[in-house]
Parts: sequence; C-alpha cells; structure tokens
Amino acid sequence: MQKKINISAFFLVFFLSFSSFAIDLRKEIRERKIPTYIIENTSYVSLKSLLRILDCEGSWGRVEDRIFIIYDGSEIKFKLNGEQVIFRGKTENIVRPVKEIEGEILLPVDGFDNILAGIEKKSTVSSQEKETDVEKAPSKKKGKGEEFIILIDPGHGGKDIGAVGYFGLKEKDVNLDIALRMANYMKRELRKSPHVKIYMTRHSDIYVSLEDRVRMAKDINAGVFFSIHANSSRDRRQDANGFETYYSAEKENVAFLSPPSNVEGLKEDIGYDSAVAKILEDLSTTSVSDESRILADFVQERLAERLLTPDRGTKRRNLYVLRYTPMPAILTEIGFLCNPNIELNLKDVEVRQAIAETLGKALLDYLKFRGIVSN
Repeated sequence: MQKKINISAFFLVFFLSFSSFAIDLRKEIRERKIPTYIIENTSYVSLKSLLRILDCEGSWGRVEDRIFIIYDGSEIKFKLNGEQVIFRGKTENIVRPVKEIEGEILLPVDGFDNILAGIEKKSTVSSQEKETDVEKAPSKKKGKGEEFIILIDPGHGGKDIGAVGYFGLKEKDVNLDIALRMANYMKRELRKSPHVKIYMTRHSDIYVSLEDRVRMAKDINAGVFFSIHANSSRDRRQDANGFETYYSAEKENVAFLSPPSNVEGLKEDIGYDSAVAKILEDLSTTSVSDESRILADFVQERLAERLLTPDRGTKRRNLYVLRYTPMPAILTEIGFLCNPNIELNLKDVEVRQAIAETLGKALLDYLKFRGIVSN
C-alpha cells in the first residue's frame, strides 16, 4: 500500500511540474491584466500583447496579409482574415478569423489558447550559459542601409550538364537562363535599395565546383545563397511532377572543405527517414537553419501561387552547397525534366521568365520580412 501511494505521488508531482511549463494564454491575459476586445461575441487579444507574452517582440514579421512569428526555433504563421494557423508544419483551425482593425492585428483568444497549450515556455538561461553558447546565437540582423549580398547559384554548368530531358533539354541551360532572368528582375525591383547587391556563381556555361560555390559565398560574405535547379527522378519516370525546395538540417562552417562524396556532389544521403536523420534534425535547430527554412517557405508559397504542378513542399536535406554555406541557403527544384510535358514548358522563354519573377518575388518577400528592404 505504501509503495502505491509513493508512485501516485510521483506521477502527480511529475504532471504538475510538466504542466507548469505550458503556455496558458487565458491565465497570462488575466495575470498580466492584458486588455481583450469582444468582436461578434468572440474575445480577441492584440498581436502585440501575444508577442509580449511569448517574449518574442523582435522575432516576427509581416508580408502583405501574412504574419510570421518565430518562437523558440519554431515558426507560427497565419493570414489576416484567415481561420488557420500553421505551427510546426501542422495546420490548426482557430474557428474565428484573425482581424485587423485600425492597424491593430487582433487574434481570437480561444483559437490561439488551444494552439499555445501545446507549447512549452522558453527556459531561462544564465549569462554564463549564454556566453558558452555564443556559436549558436543568431547573427546581427542587417537593417535597411547596410550592404546585403545575394548570391544566385545556377546549378551545374560546363562539363556537369545535370539532368537531360527526353527531347534533349539540359538542366544546366535551364538553370542558367532562369537565374539570369531572376537576377535582372531583382536588380529592377531593388533600384531603390542600392545597398542590396546581386552576385552569381556563374554567368555563362562554365563548370564551377561545389567547393568553389561555397567559397565564393563565404568570400563575398553573402547574406543569402539561392540555388536554382531542375529535377529528375532516379528511374526517369515520365509522370514525375512537382516543385520542391531544400534547406539544410545542419550547418558546418569548416576552413577546409571536404570534396563531395558522389559524382554530382549533391546529396549526403543518410537516409532521411532513418532514426539517425530524425535525431540530427532535432539537434540542428540553429538560427541559420531556421532562416533557411523561412526562405524555403516563401519560395514554395510563391511557386504554388504561380505553377499548376504539385507542391512537394519544403524538405530538409544536407546538400553540399546548403550544409557548408554559413548563411541562409536554399536549393529549389522547379520541375522534373524527365517529364516530357514539363520539359516542353521549360523550353518556353515566357515560362522561364514567369518562374524567374516568381522566385524573385519570394526572395523579396524574405527581404521585406527581415527588414532588409521596405515593404
């Protein structure tokens, strides 16, 4: 009997201690005496108040009708007048819409209370712990006026032709043409932001090794590395379809770069679905990886608006140029060249121009979100 009492007491203490770390939005509002607003019989709280509760007033942004909050390495995003919130890759319904009234963004308390109930409060760390963890601290945010360099990377080139379509279209040529068009589009759109510079890893059909691409990104101190590719399935399936964007699960800033392990040097394939890969993902929540994921999300969102092909989503992969570049970096696959219909579309200069501008708009979304350029 005594043993049972001790076990029950243990689980009670464990439960109480675990629950104390969860965010209770209603309790926070009540204890902090935060004002709420009744709209159509629904209680709302301001976004500013929520940011204070989460202690992340400097970790949010807005692009048009989209709101993004970065909390403890995770992204919370939603739209004005929308009734859905995306958190940790899952879509949650909040029943009542997010509203904006006289410039104030208001959030339904019930909906956000349910979402925040599954989030643990940030743990506080001592100043000594902060000093020892300096290598994981986010880099200084670059504001408007500071030089910011974007490196656009057309994949493959020269002797490395990449994928080849059934009608002979070469990936290296598609990548270069779209990258050049994207660079021109960005330069036009950034005329009023001369502090933002556009560079490219290649301007013509030349071979540039993956090591040299990474070195260039480091040498010019790029703020963003943006790599453009076209896809192909291993068995060249003609029905392969869709677009996807990769970002790295981890970053390694090494002085001497080891050469890629395979011929193309694209993937360090550890088996994405393996237990080891999942552990690595959990351990690699660095600020640069988070920034890369945010940029990848912007790219996928814009491509989904423009293309009629399936959205294959953002994916973590330790691709060479993503893993060894110390800045936010993504690699987007715009379509499958092994699909004859996609190949014919990618031969069309109007389609290439549309894709280039779409990628440019996604990058502009990120620059606005980060305050590099004005809205």
